[in-house]
Amino acid sequence: MPTGESYRVVPTRPVDAVWHAALQISEPYTAACMEIAGHYLHHRPILTEAMQDGTAITYTLAALHRTGYLVDMEFWNGEAESCCPPNPPQPSVA
Repeated sequence: MPTGESYRVVPTRPVDAVWHAALQISEPYTAACMEIAGHYLHHRPILTEAMQDGTAITYTLAALHRTGYLVDMEFWNGEAESCCPPNPPQPSVA
């Protein structure tokens, strides 16, 4: 964000379904992460207040548009979804 704060990039329901399918084949998923993001994108599902109030999807779409890649709104037009309940246990990051 322009303020320097960070936020979670969140998917819509159709995008989350594709992400879960992609995670099942780790080699091409890892290669795509490196090409697109420059690092591996871990799957840490959580339901946040920003997802519930629509803020997270607004930030996610803005970030996607800034990449210069085509954003197909057929798949990104909707609410952010989480495949997990609010605040599931998260791995500690060392």
